[in-house]
Amino acid sequence: MKKIIYTIIITTTFLFSCSDQLDRIPIDDLAEDQAFQTVSDLENGLRGFIGNLNLSNTIGFNSIFTDNCRLGVDNGGQQLNTINQILDAQTGAPAVWANRYKVINDINRLLAASTNITPSLAEVNTYNNILAQSHAFRAYAHHELLLYYGLDVMNPSAPGVPYQESVSDTDTPSRLTTAEVAMKIEADLALASSLLPSSQNDINFVTQDFITFLRARMALYTGDYANAITLCTNLINDYPLANTTQYSNMFNGDSDTTEVIFKYDNVQGFNFNIAGTWIFTGTGGNFVEMSAGLRNLLSPNDVRSSVLLDPSSSAAVNIIGKYPPGASSLYINDFKAMRISEIYLIRAEAYARSATPQFNLAAADVNAIRVARFTSPPPTAAFNNEIEAITGIKAERRLELAYEGHRYIDAKRYKNILNIGIERDPSDCPGGIPCTVPVGSNKFILPVPQAEINANTNITQAPGY
Repeated sequence: MKKIIYTIIITTTFLFSCSDQLDRIPIDDLAEDQAFQTVSDLENGLRGFIGNLNLSNTIGFNSIFTDNCRLGVDNGGQQLNTINQILDAQTGAPAVWANRYKVINDINRLLAASTNITPSLAEVNTYNNILAQSHAFRAYAHHELLLYYGLDVMNPSAPGVPYQESVSDTDTPSRLTTAEVAMKIEADLALASSLLPSSQNDINFVTQDFITFLRARMALYTGDYANAITLCTNLINDYPLANTTQYSNMFNGDSDTTEVIFKYDNVQGFNFNIAGTWIFTGTGGNFVEMSAGLRNLLSPNDVRSSVLLDPSSSAAVNIIGKYPPGASSLYINDFKAMRISEIYLIRAEAYARSATPQFNLAAADVNAIRVARFTSPPPTAAFNNEIEAITGIKAERRLELAYEGHRYIDAKRYKNILNIGIERDPSDCPGGIPCTVPVGSNKFILPVPQAEINANTNITQAPGY
């Protein structure tokens, strides 16, 4: 990735400790041997690349491109390309490629510099933790790239994405296969696990449970269902589902982390304002709102309704409320990137898609989430075959993981099973806005930015662009 490799922005921080807020101040463009000379410098670099990991771009794309959003009453042209499902290699939208490889590049520079730094005895745990964080986040970034740009994550021989493990101004990497990318992700996770100090349990950073979670997600997405079930069960045994009060507090004020395994600690001054994807957070008004298709699924007895739908909404206006302003009136919300409820749904899907399906266990995992979310007895899921199970799990994921960056990936994963692409409620696509992305559409694979293709002739573009 020559275009990516040429860029480095090293970021430093003040008040470093695992429990501190991420106060991040960009300083300058530096070569890694200048930027990293001590373990403290590596700490600053770690904070820098975590701070640059833009999760709001995937959260916004997954909601607006699919069937979870529609144009808001205050729209003045915002997000029109995404709501109209336009994917353009020239602009690189939604910028996942550029952001994730930028983060990977910064990680690789940190890792390269770390080999020239010898920690003192008192610094060994910190040093090892920094290396563990770096390898795990490199795996995380590549797994996202594979999901969005890989041609078929269920086919081990299908073209995936380049796996960048070093910094070079001459490297022109090609796509590895899905299997090769998965192997390298696992290698990074295994190394991270071996280096991670036993005392590291801060959910703003990589923990052993973060690693187990990512392994479970990768196992499901690549069809290793037996391993997915085992990994999920290990986590489910250690984490409870949030009750209705805890769930509400998790998204309203970030005051509860009962079921959170990893979150991005968002702070004022260096934050990716996720609510700003849909709402004018400074002046009020929503330019993109919840779709009628999603609102019609909400039940007044389901706590997710009061979290997803802002209480100022009306019968005609569906304001997204999952990331509300805090007491300071600022929209600074932590991003709950890994929650135990997703693990229940991963295990449910793995049960349903196993060689010997266990539909009763799949339904039990879905029902466990419903019981935790409803204030009265919820409707009970029961599956008799794969189609019923995947239909029910997809619907539950839509409610449970709405506006958390999953809907597009889910539509992509399930389209060939259910023979359904993206289908919006007719009321959500007036005036020529597309109502459907067909199953066979090339839009289920994101285009590599044209600037990358121009700089590296070994990168092949996705079909149809």
